[in-house]
Amino acid sequence: MALLAISNLTIALPPGADRPLAAEEVSLEVKPKEIVCIVGESGSGKSLTAHAVMGLLPRGIAATGGSILFDGADLLREPPDVLRRRRGRDIAMIFQDPMAALNPVLTIGRQVTEQIRAHEDISEAAALKRAAGLLAEMGLKDVATLLQAYPHQLSGGQRQRVMIAMAVSLGPRLLIADEPTTALDVTTQAQILKLIRRLQAEREMSVLFIT
Repeated sequence: MALLAISNLTIALPPGADRPLAAEEVSLEVKPKEIVCIVGESGSGKSLTAHAVMGLLPRGIAATGGSILFDGADLLREPPDVLRRRRGRDIAMIFQDPMAALNPVLTIGRQVTEQIRAHEDISEAAALKRAAGLLAEMGLKDVATLLQAYPHQLSGGQRQRVMIAMAVSLGPRLLIADEPTTALDVTTQAQILKLIRRLQAEREMSVLFIT
């Protein structure tokens, strides 16, 4: 049985857009422990399909048809509070631009621990210890300094590793990687892809990879 099953998903754009639909009757399945890639040109609706899975479609854009089943539950019809509990815990996402996804005025430690503490009854000290372990697992060095740093003080590769650490911090069953190497140089791209593949194997996650 598929962990994620998207069936005939249609996403409508707001009036005045260059076309009526961002995606039309999209269907795909991701089985447990499987990596599935969505490959398409810019503007083909790949990222909006991923955002629909997360329940994070921008204002004015809506899924108007089809279903998104996660472990048998239709995400398009779940209440907002149920979707909020799923994000991070069951399904997590790595975004294209970590500089835009990270909060520029909060330290890395605050941002990683905030997600953990939002889902678990855990002390700040325990959350910081876990955050340090996660950053080290991502191959980052001098973790104590990184926890006190702000996003602009990190390189692009470091920021993306922080985003991956946040994404896997709660042990999601499905990881969505939305063009996670777009803003990186070729060498760093290869390192990030290798890291995602290793984490997928070690944690036995399913991955929906968009490129």
